Amino acid sequence: MRSLYDLRLFGRLQRDCRGTSLIEMGLILPLLILLACGAIDLGLAFIGQIKIQQAAARTMEMTLAYKSPTVALSTSVIHDEGATAYGIPTADTAGQVTADMWLECSGVRQASYTGSCTTGTPARYASVTITDTYSWLFESIVSTDVTPYTIPLKGYAEVRIQ
Repeated sequence: MRSLYDLRLFGRLQRDCRGTSLIEMGLILPLLILLACGAIDLGLAFIGQIKIQQAAARTMEMTLAYKSPTVALSTSVIHDEGATAYGIPTADTAGQVTADMWLECSGVRQASYTGSCTTGTPARYASVTITDTYSWLFESIVSTDVTPYTIPLKGYAEVRIQ
């Protein structure tokens, strides 16, 4: 049989709220950490996308300003400039940078960039595509899978030269 003292102690413990906030924080802290890690990862992926798009735009700016008495503007020059702008080796064995140059006659793409138009106005274009992937930093928090989760990043810029 319980004593009167035991019943009073149980009643006091029932009314005591001193550790409640610690318990609540222990329950909500993992969720807050998960949200913060997700926000950081999304922010870094967004920064990566901005960097790759800026590198493509910078490449096209350099293409317009390119003047060399010894070397003509070509896809290899645009490719090397794109690789340099994004900070990868110009050898680019992964094929992250793709350059293209083409001629349009009255809006129709021609086979040769250096050709001429028999009808309509000629328009010469150059473009660069830079691709990369972003791997999640905090994927191990939410997954036990060994394959990394990646987001494809792509920067594209095009300019009319003539």
